[in-house]
Amino acid sequence: MDMALRHALLGLLTHQPATGYALNATFKAQMIHFWNAHHTQIYRELLKMEEEALVSVEHVSQQELPDKKIYSITDQGREELINWLRQPTSFQPKMKDENLLRVSLLQLLPVEEAVRYIEETKAHHEQVAQQIRLFQEEHQSDEDTLGYLLTSEYAIRMMENYAGWADWAIEQIQARNEKHVT
Repeated sequence: MDMALRHALLGLLTHQPATGYALNATFKAQMIHFWNAHHTQIYRELLKMEEEALVSVEHVSQQELPDKKIYSITDQGREELINWLRQPTSFQPKMKDENLLRVSLLQLLPVEEAVRYIEETKAHHEQVAQQIRLFQEEHQSDEDTLGYLLTSEYAIRMMENYAGWADWAIEQIQARNEKHVT
């Protein structure tokens, strides 16, 4: 059972009741930079949370469309979420990054190709930072969005940090190449 996913969904439901589809979309928009889950995991977790009375479900009939379920957090769900927030965490950084695995092997490629790889990943990180910044501006309000502001700003800074590191990495690749050429 993915307890973090459960608490992320409960947290989203503190803002307002939502369908599974809307929760999936909001999860992808607001939490993708620090957590990921497939939509099937989200729907499976919503069913478990319903069975455990952490959420309640309102069934809404629709003409020409399948019926939809609107999930709301229950008092028991809110209590579960608050208890989880108050528990100590281990603060163990989790690092599993295919990009950095590739970077660790760049010496196997010609210098130009290695530099191009770093430049492309730098551009990607800068683009992601810009997308998060735009989303932040469009969706930030004074109501109930402190957590999103804090996490999205962290993501922006991570992306910008990567871009700065990429410039340094390119300098390192080129400097080593110059030593070997001369």
